[in-house]
Amino acid sequence: MLSRLFRVLCFLLCANSLALCQAATSVGGVVKDPKNAFVAGATVTLVSRDNTVTARTISGGAGLYRFDHVLPGEYLLSATAPGFETSGVQIVEAGESPQLDADLHLRLAAVSTTITVSASGTAQTNDELAKDVSVVDAQTIDALDKSSIAEALSYLPGMRIDQQGGPGGMVSIKTRGLRTQDTAVLIDGFRLRDATAPQGDTTSLLQDLIVTDTDHIEVLRGTGSSIYGTNATGGVINIITGASGGRNRGSVLLEGGSMNTFRGRAEVAGSLLKNKLGYSAGIAHLNVVSGLDGALPDRNSSVQGKFDYALSNKTHVTGRLFIVDSFSRVGDSPVVVGNIPSTGVVNAVALSSSQLRLFEKGTSISHLNLGNATYISDYDDPDYNRATRTYSGALIVSAHPTDAIGVSASYQGLATHRESRNGPLGVGYSSDFPNGYQPYGGTEIYGYDGMIHTASARMDWRVGKYQSINAGYEFEKENYYGADHEPGASATSENVTQRNNALFLQDQLHLLGDRLQLAGSYRAQFFSLDSPSFVPVSGAPYSGLKFDAPPTSSTWDGSAAYLFRESGTKLRAHVGSGYRAPSLYERFGGGYYYGYSAYGDPELKPERSKAGDAGIDQSFWNRRALASATYFYTRINEAIDFKYSFDSTTDPYGRSMGYYNTNGGMARGVEASLSLTPARVINLQAAYTFTNARDARPWVTGVYQTAITPDHQFSFLVTGHLGSRATAIFGTVLASSYLAPISSHAFRFDGVRHGQVGANYRLPFNGTRAMRFFVNAENAFNQSYYESGYRTPGATVKSGIQLEF
Repeated sequence: MLSRLFRVLCFLLCANSLALCQAATSVGGVVKDPKNAFVAGATVTLVSRDNTVTARTISGGAGLYRFDHVLPGEYLLSATAPGFETSGVQIVEAGESPQLDADLHLRLAAVSTTITVSASGTAQTNDELAKDVSVVDAQTIDALDKSSIAEALSYLPGMRIDQQGGPGGMVSIKTRGLRTQDTAVLIDGFRLRDATAPQGDTTSLLQDLIVTDTDHIEVLRGTGSSIYGTNATGGVINIITGASGGRNRGSVLLEGGSMNTFRGRAEVAGSLLKNKLGYSAGIAHLNVVSGLDGALPDRNSSVQGKFDYALSNKTHVTGRLFIVDSFSRVGDSPVVVGNIPSTGVVNAVALSSSQLRLFEKGTSISHLNLGNATYISDYDDPDYNRATRTYSGALIVSAHPTDAIGVSASYQGLATHRESRNGPLGVGYSSDFPNGYQPYGGTEIYGYDGMIHTASARMDWRVGKYQSINAGYEFEKENYYGADHEPGASATSENVTQRNNALFLQDQLHLLGDRLQLAGSYRAQFFSLDSPSFVPVSGAPYSGLKFDAPPTSSTWDGSAAYLFRESGTKLRAHVGSGYRAPSLYERFGGGYYYGYSAYGDPELKPERSKAGDAGIDQSFWNRRALASATYFYTRINEAIDFKYSFDSTTDPYGRSMGYYNTNGGMARGVEASLSLTPARVINLQAAYTFTNARDARPWVTGVYQTAITPDHQFSFLVTGHLGSRATAIFGTVLASSYLAPISSHAFRFDGVRHGQVGANYRLPFNGTRAMRFFVNAENAFNQSYYESGYRTPGATVKSGIQLEF
C-alpha cells in the first residue's frame, strides 16, 4: 500500500511540471482602518477551501500585502492588527488571472470572525458553520500565559479539563460529559494518538502537549467520526501549526516563577526562494524543577513546524514535523482509608498534609491520626518516573488540475515510546496496607512502543457555485509492542499489528444566497489483523489461537444551518453516528499484578454511538456581541469497559480481570456562551454548561452518574485594554461537585474554584519589532482542592518577557 501511495505522490509531483513555465497567480491589496487610513503591520491570512494551503504575511508601510504562487481555487482572506478587531472574512477566487486584488478593512470593535476547518475538513467562516465549533488563537493563548494545550481550552463551554496533580500529572479532557477517549486530537487534521495507550487514544500524551508553534486550536463539539474516524465520538481538538509565508519574522519568550519553573520558546516564520518556500517552526522547553511539594519535577521539550513549497502555480508540497520528549516524577495513586461503606457515595475527605508526610516516611496506617479522612491523596514514590517520546511527520502533495478540482495525497508517520520505572523505594505492602506494592530486588520497567502509518488520497470538487464534494481513501497500519520486566521474573511482551482501510464522502450545499448550509458525510472502515506474537509463548493465553479482525464500521453525519442576515440569527442542527475501534491493548494487553495477568479480550467489538445537537447563534449590537445556546444529546449503545471480578475458571482466556463489551450510557445537557466587545478597551467572554451524564452500568452499586463530570460549570474571562500597549485579564472557572473513583469506590469531590489574574505590556520599537512583558497568577484564590484525589498546586505566579522581531 505504501509503495502505491509513493507512486501517487510521484504522479502528482510530475503531473503539472509544464506549469513551471507559466506565470504564478498572486493575491494582494491594501489593509485600511475604519477611516480608510493605511494600516502597517497588520497580519493577513489566506486559507484555501480544501485546507491544503495556509499562508500569512504582514502588511507594509503603505498597508500593502501580497501572496505569491497561489494555487487556483477558492480562498478565505482576513486581516487583524493590534488595537483593531478582525476585518471579517472575504471569499476570493484565484484562477488564470496573474493578479487578484482584494482590499481589507479593519473594524474597531466587533466579535472576531474566525476561519475553521474542523467542522467539515474544509475551511469555513462562522456564518457557514452548521456545527458547534470554538477557536482559541495564539494571541489569546499568550495573553492567558497558557503553556499547555489542555490549559488553553479551560474557558470553553462543554469542556472539562482534569489535571491530576501538578505539572506532568495525567490530564483528561471530557467533551460534553463523555470520556477522554471520545475526543479525537489532531495536528493539522491528522490524528495524534498512541497505539499503545489502553484506549488507543491521546490520553497518555495529553500532559505532554505544550504550546510550541501553535497558530490556533479548534474545538468541534459533537460527533466527528464520519470525517475523522476513530475516537471522534464526542468531539475533535485540532491543533493548527503556525502559518508560513510572508516577511521573515520571529519571537523569543522566556518565563520563570513558582515551583522553580522555567519556560522558553522560540518561533520563526516567513518565506525564501522568492516566496516559493514558506516556513514556520518553533521550539519550546518547560522545566518545573521543584514541582508539587518540591518533590515532583517535570521536564518537557517540543519541536513543531511546517514548510510549504510551490512546485508550480498548480502544485504545492507541504511538510509538517512534531516531536515531544518528556520526563516526569510521578506519585502513587490515592487509596481508601477508614471505615467506609462498600456501596453508595463517599464524601471525599483527604488525610491531612502532616499525616501524609508521616505515611510517606513509613508510618503504618493504623498508627496515623486519620481523623475523619476517607482517603489518602497521591503520595510520594521517590523512584517512580515516566518518560515519553513522540515523533510525528507528515507530507502532503496537492495539485489543482482545474480551478474547480483539487487532488492531494498525504502520508503521516507517528511513533510513540513510553517507559515507566518503579524501584523498591516508597510505601509498600504492610499488614494494614494490603494494596501497597513496591518491586523488591530491583526496578520494574514497563516499556511501550507504538507505530502508526497513515496514507490517504483525496479529491475536492466544487460543483458549480452551490455544491462541494470531498471524497477519498485512507489506509492505516498500526503496531503495538508492550514489554514488562519485573525483578526476578522472566520478561513478558506482546506484539500486534492491525491494518484498516477507509472510504469517505462528504457533500456540502450552499443555497439561498449562502443563507442555507447543508452537509452530509459517510465513512466506511474495514479492518484486518496480523497474527499476534507473545513472549513467553508457553504462558500466553492467546498463543496458538486465530482471531478475527474487528467488524466493518460505518458512520454518517448530517448538519444544517440557516442564517437570517437581517437579524443576525443562525439556527443550526447536527446529527450523526460515532465509533471507536477497540485498541490493541484492550484486545491483547496485559500487565503485572502479583504475577503476569492478561487483560485483553481479542473478540471485542467497536464502540458505537448516536449523537445530535441543535442550537441558535445570535449576533447583535452591530456584531459587538454574539450569544449562543446549544442542546446536545449523545448515547453510547455499545461500549468497552474494564471489570475487576471475572471468574478465571470460566473466562475463555483465564482472566480474573480485564476488558469486555457492555452498554455505554448517555450524556445530555445545554451549553450557553456570550462574547461581548462593548468598546475597544474591553472584551468579555462567559460560558455555562449543564451536563447530565449517566452510565448504563453502575460503576459502583447504585451509582450511575458518570465519573469526573460536574453537573454545572461556569467560566468567565474579561480582557481590558489599557491604552494601546497594556492589557489586563481576569478569568475564573467554577464547577459543582462531582464523583470520581478511588479503589472501586465512588467519592464526591468539591468542585473547582479556579481564578486567574494577569497583565501584559507591549513596548513597540521601530518597524514590527516589540518587547512584551507579562505576569500571571494561577489559582489566584489559593484554593486547596483535589482533582479526583490528586493534590493540586496552590497559588502560583510566573512572569516573563517576549521579544518580537
